[in-house]
Amino acid sequence: MVVPPQITQSLNLRTATIAAVSIVIVALLAVVLVNAGDSGKKKHGTKNATTPIPAETSALKLVIGQVDVQSAGPPAKVKAALQRSLLQATQTYVNDAIIAPLDTGKVVDGYETMFDPFVKGPASKQDRAALTEESTGKAKGRLTSTASPVRLDGLGDQTGQISLVAATFTMNVKATTPAGAVTIRRHTELTFADEFGKWVVTAYRVTVRRSVGARTTSFAAHAGAGATA
Repeated sequence: MVVPPQITQSLNLRTATIAAVSIVIVALLAVVLVNAGDSGKKKHGTKNATTPIPAETSALKLVIGQVDVQSAGPPAKVKAALQRSLLQATQTYVNDAIIAPLDTGKVVDGYETMFDPFVKGPASKQDRAALTEESTGKAKGRLTSTASPVRLDGLGDQTGQISLVAATFTMNVKATTPAGAVTIRRHTELTFADEFGKWVVTAYRVTVRRSVGARTTSFAAHAGAGATA
């Protein structure tokens, strides 16, 4: 396939832009990790059943929390319409990658489309166990989940336009699986970029801790410009 020159130039420009702001976004995301606390509240436990039954899912609706912006040029602002769009994208991630596997046993088809080509590979392969609850399996009985408000940290370019926005939140989930009662604690940071008119995840940093009885396992994953360990 022959790639039109203008597309190649656009991709090169995007790569240069990401590289230029990576130092700033590293510092920005470090601040996010310090300030975004785990505000998840623990709720009541699960129902017992003699045979597996579908999970009763309490709908989790994310809300916008603090919004901060740093700019390399004129003052920049994450406008309300963009805030709503990014909140919806983050909600879709939660629904498709975290809640759906616990409810149905699998991630929703097309989950990978929210990631750009630079991070789609690791998000769908080696980092899938951290980004999704597919490995936990289908829950039975009642499934409860809570989440902190979603913090948005924007980065403006030299013209005052928003180039990157990091959406950060914590999440707690309680469910019962065939292996026993499980408690899941997540810290998620998704960095969105506008690519050809669509805001997609260009970097991510996720930690997840799963406890089943006395056994606890932890995973961490990161990819993309500015997403460091």
